[in-house]
Amino acid sequence: MKKSTLRARQVYSALLHLYPTGFRREYATELTLLFVDMYHAAAARGMRALVRLWLAVLLDLMSSAIRERMRTMFNPKWTAVPIQKWGGLASLLLPVALIASSLIYLTGNLRDAMGPFAYSLADFLYEPVWAASLVTTVFTLRERIGEPAPRRMDLALLASFAAACAFVAVACIRSANRHYHLIHPELHLEESSTILIVWTTLVAGVIGTALHFLGWAWVLIGSAGWTSGRLPRLLSALYMLGGITSLLVYLLPAMEGNALALVVVVSIWQGILLLKETQAPEKIASQP
Repeated sequence: MKKSTLRARQVYSALLHLYPTGFRREYATELTLLFVDMYHAAAARGMRALVRLWLAVLLDLMSSAIRERMRTMFNPKWTAVPIQKWGGLASLLLPVALIASSLIYLTGNLRDAMGPFAYSLADFLYEPVWAASLVTTVFTLRERIGEPAPRRMDLALLASFAAACAFVAVACIRSANRHYHLIHPELHLEESSTILIVWTTLVAGVIGTALHFLGWAWVLIGSAGWTSGRLPRLLSALYMLGGITSLLVYLLPAMEGNALALVVVVSIWQGILLLKETQAPEKIASQP
């Protein structure tokens, strides 16, 4: 085996550790042999083919690894709650976390005794909780839509994961900035216009990035739901409208409120839909 092929195989084998242990145990050998064959074919066509191969492999690995990790987490052997119900609950949690955190940000006072705790709770709700709920919801939709649009839903799951990471980054920036202000009151950083401008610009930029990735995820979900018929047409249209609005927030920050309003509406509808469909089979099964 050539050194280049051996190195490529070693890199690919290392990337397979993104998958759960059980998945690697069952499929690692087969996947590695398939990759080696694809690598040989691409190498014979030149460098461009190799670059395209690695891009395709990385994209597929990232999306499928997230999917398999989520499947392992919601394995029916380990939990009595079906994934559809988890998705419905997560979808309903999205607007709750968004509205509760926004109220804290608007009405909270950092100088109160419970002010720092309240703002930390808002950070936790608006970013980590919101991010986890988003990925869970999109994974549930990916399982629901399934075969009619696997590539689009894999990309939607990957985009939602990127959006979730960006939202968590916002929480880290906000929390670090706030606690630094509290630890060093002698610096009077809240009175520095330069500090406030830099902090506001940084937070707004990362939120815009998160909404941009969210926009791609929702456009893909809306498109897949429309063509597959697995989602109501109006809900699919709202997904695409919300996605397009979120995509534009990066260029037009004033549209952030419209994008978040659509997030609330779509999430509530999606959560109710998933929970209703979870309860229907249970009612049928309970009938004599």
